[in-house]
Amino acid sequence: MNGISTKENTSPGEGSMLHEIWTFIRRHWLHVLLAPPGALLVTLLHEGAHAVAVWVQGGTIHEFVWLPTKERWGHVSYDPPAQSSFSAFFVSIAPYLLWLLLAAVAAGLSQRRRPYAFAVASSVYFWLFVVPLADVANAAFPYLAGSSTDFLHAFGPPSLPILVAFVLLSMLALIAGYPVQRCLYRTQSLRLRSYLVLSLAVVFFIVGLTVRIL
Repeated sequence: MNGISTKENTSPGEGSMLHEIWTFIRRHWLHVLLAPPGALLVTLLHEGAHAVAVWVQGGTIHEFVWLPTKERWGHVSYDPPAQSSFSAFFVSIAPYLLWLLLAAVAAGLSQRRRPYAFAVASSVYFWLFVVPLADVANAAFPYLAGSSTDFLHAFGPPSLPILVAFVLLSMLALIAGYPVQRCLYRTQSLRLRSYLVLSLAVVFFIVGLTVRIL
């Protein structure tokens, strides 16, 4: 028989890695199904963080939109107070401070000595770690590609130092995610190579989706 079968053409390590990744994804099917309505909650929290940052500084909210449209996910329009101490920078980055806080909470919860049930571990990792960092990437990648996002309002046009900083922070998030998922999932966690492959696939998906849309 001519040709080489798929089984013969796939190394044992590659096959086991793909199986491990697919099994990991399949175990998260409920979170994947909840992702569309969950995106509304993420948008609500995102815009809510902008609004709170305005409110605590004495500003006035004129419009609060959290339902996504073709033009944008949501937005907040406001007037700053009369005093000059108002920080528009803080308003712009407020949601991302919230996301980093949630990611830090997930990392802290992963340090519990007793293992979590899979439903709890997966909820913590997906909704408190992956989703918040994905929203950061959702603003960062289009910003670096020249789109107007919160980061443009906070940092101005992208420059080489900003690009380097974003690359380093992305690498830090990628590195930090591995021990977090190892501690949360324990025996059901991904090995390093599988984790890196899946994480990079998610990053490329976010880049392709956000940059193309925006």
